[in-house]
Amino acid sequence: MTNQTDTQSLTGVVDDLQDKAAEDGDLSVDDALDEFAGRLFGPLLMLPGFVTLSPLGYIPTVPTLMALLVILVTGQLLVGLQHPWVPGFLASRSVDEERYRRAVEKSRSWLTWVDRLTSQRLTWLVTGPMKYAIAAVCTLVALMLPPLEFLPMACMAPGAALLLLGLAITAKDGLLAILGLGFTAGAAYLVTVAWSTFAGWAGLG
Repeated sequence: MTNQTDTQSLTGVVDDLQDKAAEDGDLSVDDALDEFAGRLFGPLLMLPGFVTLSPLGYIPTVPTLMALLVILVTGQLLVGLQHPWVPGFLASRSVDEERYRRAVEKSRSWLTWVDRLTSQRLTWLVTGPMKYAIAAVCTLVALMLPPLEFLPMACMAPGAALLLLGLAITAKDGLLAILGLGFTAGAAYLVTVAWSTFAGWAGLG
């Protein structure tokens, strides 16, 4: 079982960022990078997944911005950078402390529930070279977010995939990685359905 008072847990990650937001009055992408980059890669995937699943994810363009963050983080991890660089327009994007706090409180029950499920198991699936394989999968998941943003609730599947895969790396829980891959397959199915529907409507089929 993970320790829920540190950054090995989902609640630990969101609470660390809530403390940062309370200190600064808001929470920016740059704050999140400074908090975890070079220390833990998993939280930098968990955060976009959490934001996409939380009430913040219903704000237009937020899922697409989270997708861009994931792609930048995973791409630079795959080439060996420990502190990812993001362009200024994305680094400066922020949410005020009160809005972030409300999102966390509304999500608290399922954050705690997910934490109770975590344990160090099947660690070979989330360490060594497999961590980079998961990073590649997360890049693919992020690419699914923009087209799904226009469908109600559709971003929940890729958001859940990112959250589970990031937590799997953080907590060294291979079973969560398997669950994350299941949500990845679900997101891919939704993209296929969305494209088929669009193609039929546009006469491209």
